[in-house]
Amino acid sequence: MSTARLPASPPCVRPSHQLGITLVELLIAVTVVGILAAVAMPSYSEYTRRAARSDAQLTLQAAATWLERRYAECNSYIRINAATNPPCTTVLAAADLPAELQKSPSGGGNQRYTVSVSALDAQSYTVQAVPLDSADRCGTMRILSTGVREATGTLGVNGCWRR
Repeated sequence: MSTARLPASPPCVRPSHQLGITLVELLIAVTVVGILAAVAMPSYSEYTRRAARSDAQLTLQAAATWLERRYAECNSYIRINAATNPPCTTVLAAADLPAELQKSPSGGGNQRYTVSVSALDAQSYTVQAVPLDSADRCGTMRILSTGVREATGTLGVNGCWRR
């Protein structure tokens, strides 16, 4: 008598593909993203502050150049030459800085600095950029008619003007 053999049943095998992720995997992914965000955000914020600071410095220099042109016309920062338009008999006030030079960035976007002439007389001026962000470590930046650059914040002149 021959015995019939039944085919061997395969061992219990789990499916090789998963249908979802585990809670532990999800928590690990969220933690990694949180750490990356915690490192990246302060760095990005400082980068945007430095970019805004550079734009404010360019605007300050443009305002100083604008005043120097007025001086070249009339040998005075507060008067404009009669042979030019407008004439020299007009007295230039500190508030007469062109509108595009009164804020930074001047080309549009969110204003980060207010630029103004803080001191103006016939032979000298001081142009300043005051930050709207209280966290700006340079504080108010200034250019004097002598070419001297100043910064009132904790970074000081070298940290603000040479970056």
